Amino acid sequence: MTRKPTLILRFYRSTMFFFCAAVSIALAWVAKRHGAQIVPALLLGKILIYPLYLYVWIVPRYSNEFHYYLNLGIRRRILLGVNCAVDFLLCYLLLKCSVALLYAAH
Repeated sequence: MTRKPTLILRFYRSTMFFFCAAVSIALAWVAKRHGAQIVPALLLGKILIYPLYLYVWIVPRYSNEFHYYLNLGIRRRILLGVNCAVDFLLCYLLLKCSVALLYAAH
């Protein structure tokens, strides 16, 4: 039952975490600096950066790894889709926390 989510999160941690965390931290810094009204634009920016990152960096470099996960029963679309969802959730929570800290400071 927990085998597939564990494998999917392992792929996220090994391939996408550092880039996505760096982008999310940069967006949180911008949100803290410019205020809460810019958060939707920041999320839109992340949505625009993501396909470029996936199809220029992840798909060409990790095509062999996709075959490994396919043999374990996880398709590439599911693997990338769940990773994107997890990353957007983490980015949203980070932006929400940074805006909450911004309002608490005022």
